Amino acid sequence: MASTELKVGDIVTIAPDAVYFTGRQMSPLIKSLSWYISSISGNRVMLGKSVDAYYTLNAPVDAKYLTKQDT
Repeated sequence: MASTELKVGDIVTIAPDAVYFTGRQMSPLIKSLSWYISSISGNRVMLGKSVDAYYTLNAPVDAKYLTKQDT
């Protein structure tokens, strides 16, 4: 994760080796998109809509797999 703290509403990208918080594998399509953070609880980050607004994920990911995008 980038040194900048993540906040709700931030746009993030997902690391190539990321898995869902439950340990389940992610689709390469999911990893290739940028996502808005919809909620955060500790290191559990809930991803919501894709930046292009085409997808809504609503899935938790460990913060260690996320990098905040410059806005």
